[in-house]
Amino acid sequence: MKGEIADEGIELFDEAGPQAISQEAKDVVRRKIDLHLLPLMCALYGLNYVDKVALSWAVLFNFRQDLGLVGNEYSWASSMFYFGYLIAQYPANYILQRCRTARVLSLSVITWGVLMLAHLGLRNFAGLMVIRFLLGIAESVVTPGFVLYTSMFYTRREQVMRTMLWAAMQGAFSIISSLLSYGLGHITNTALKPWMYIFLVLGLLSLIVGFSWLLFMPETPNKAKFLSHEEQIIAVQRVAENMMGIKGYQWKNYQMWHAVKDVKTWLILAFVLLTQLPNGGLTSFGSLVISGFGFDSFRTLLIGLPSSVVSAGSMVVWGFFSVKYGNLRTLGMIIPLLPAIAGIAAVYGTIGTGANKYGRVVAYWLINSYAVTWPFCLTIVGQNIAGHTKRAFTNTLLFIVFATGNIAGPFFFRDQDAPRYVLAITTILVFFCAALCCAITLRYYMATQNRIRDCQFGALETTEKRLDGMRLGMHDKTDLENSDFRYVL
Repeated sequence: MKGEIADEGIELFDEAGPQAISQEAKDVVRRKIDLHLLPLMCALYGLNYVDKVALSWAVLFNFRQDLGLVGNEYSWASSMFYFGYLIAQYPANYILQRCRTARVLSLSVITWGVLMLAHLGLRNFAGLMVIRFLLGIAESVVTPGFVLYTSMFYTRREQVMRTMLWAAMQGAFSIISSLLSYGLGHITNTALKPWMYIFLVLGLLSLIVGFSWLLFMPETPNKAKFLSHEEQIIAVQRVAENMMGIKGYQWKNYQMWHAVKDVKTWLILAFVLLTQLPNGGLTSFGSLVISGFGFDSFRTLLIGLPSSVVSAGSMVVWGFFSVKYGNLRTLGMIIPLLPAIAGIAAVYGTIGTGANKYGRVVAYWLINSYAVTWPFCLTIVGQNIAGHTKRAFTNTLLFIVFATGNIAGPFFFRDQDAPRYVLAITTILVFFCAALCCAITLRYYMATQNRIRDCQFGALETTEKRLDGMRLGMHDKTDLENSDFRYVL
């Protein structure tokens, strides 16, 4: 590989040489990394989610009336976030590839914190559209950046639980913020309207987290100041075992073609589209669906909380089982869809039947079990797509589809269908069933490819064989180029 620009940390990888590192030493380094990174990662990702859905809480406190929103204008405002998100995806992933990931993420948080505060000055639909569009651009780097950042510090086996932990913050922060919104909604007779306090508090918290990232988060393991030199070597060696390198700054156009011709890419994209079309509607209209069961605004906020518990709890439980048993990533895309399908089917089957509204609420809570499939989908990309440019381009396609699904999703919830939303509930049921088929096919395809590689190139039974694959990874080879690479299921 003479003449090639090698990966970030290649010097420490070569310095380590072929000698084995004890598991005890690796565990000490992992615990240090966890202690330093996870608190701020969880805080950032949790705020990233609640900042997006704050609109669905504000709408319960006369937000639409105060801005004079009529007809489908609220749906357009919900979707406009994802127009910004969609348009920014290619430059966002290009910037993440070429620049320092931690710095990009910190500046993103600071920017969206300012935009959240800007909601306080809104007076009409036009201003709301501009703010939501810019918010989508600001947040476009967060999830792909987190997938990249997690893969830079953790082994493939460890990434599952860490991804589940920061992804579970969506549900955890949603619970906290729902209760916060419940309290803020009771503030009256002040210069600010109740919904304004929601954006004020979330904006200030975002700024605090953004500046904390800027000051405290390391860029790569070999530059982590909280690790000694010997610990930095161990940290690099640990991640090299992924056969995916740590961080490269080149953009290699040929790897874009590797992404396009990879069957995994299209199965993942289909799955994301079929799960994010429902997500776009449920995120913006979930509160209105629950209120349509016959609850007032404050009770709707409280009744929606267990749905977030289902989401966050499922992620933590699945993360634990994935660490213990391994190869559950695609099963984590399959099995959680089953209660979601059962829940949406129950809601659909009881439309107009006079069924007990609390029973319908329990069925609605089950729907949110599908949320766990999204972080599992991210782990598939983060752990099974090798080559920095290939992974960045795959993320670009994935988040374009993600944004498209979330843009279109709210429009299945038509005003004339309120409060039952029969069309939306029917289409969500169909989409979940189709997504289930895509996930099953993806698992079968990757298992088949592993068997083919074992037959052609032999199983990875020796340290020397694994070192060859690690070295190829540190020189930024894709999974299609690295014959020693095996997919984790």
